[in-house]
Amino acid sequence: MALASSSALVTGADSQGIGRAVALALAAAGADIAVHWYRSEAAAEELATKIRAMKRKTVLVHADMGDPAAARAAVQKAHAALGGLGILVCNAAMIQRKPFLEITDDDWTRVHQVNLHGYFACAQEAARAMLKKGNGGRIIMISSVNQAHANPDIAHYAATKGGVMMLARSMALELAQHAITVNLVAPGTIETDINRHMLADPEFRARKLAPVPMKRAGLPEDVASAVVYLADKAASYVTGATIVVDGGLTIS
Repeated sequence: MALASSSALVTGADSQGIGRAVALALAAAGADIAVHWYRSEAAAEELATKIRAMKRKTVLVHADMGDPAAARAAVQKAHAALGGLGILVCNAAMIQRKPFLEITDDDWTRVHQVNLHGYFACAQEAARAMLKKGNGGRIIMISSVNQAHANPDIAHYAATKGGVMMLARSMALELAQHAITVNLVAPGTIETDINRHMLADPEFRARKLAPVPMKRAGLPEDVASAVVYLADKAASYVTGATIVVDGGLTIS
């Protein structure tokens, strides 16, 4: 129970993807969990039931992470319900596949609101709470290999992930003196709700996995393991770093 007596907010946990796996892994390590949801309250409730079965405290928080006020309110609710917040995992994000020349202003704005502004609002609110409590903390941002690796048809998504990378590094620089670490986990092709239907197409799957040296898609649990490490005291001297979880994609 490396994270016993810790409390964490995991955003975007109402799916069968990374957020869910992260929440379960942190709970298994001993942390109480605030489960953020936006689309599926039923999925969030089912996850909370599993967390309670581990004898961990849990609370559900609902918010549109594209609304900064709602994002901040979610952090505040989690903090109040769990009696503090030592770990924040920013995971709620969206991806839209469109050729660059077809991306509209509304497309660009919405993706940035959720993927970048939402991360900023949550992280700033959590950092303020951590600073006030004075015990340090862990802020972990789920980014993507697209923070530094370009792919076609996702220019607006990739721009947000590059922004998230620099946001995290800038925060890490300023918050280090307060024992608050800020790190990133950058997944490659992970089988989640976002892409499961596409990966079910044998032709798409073969094309997507061809450049991956391990020749398989990652699992949400692969990402969750990296998050648990960064949340643990074993990573207390790690900040401003990115753990890439991509099966070797970006080194091939």
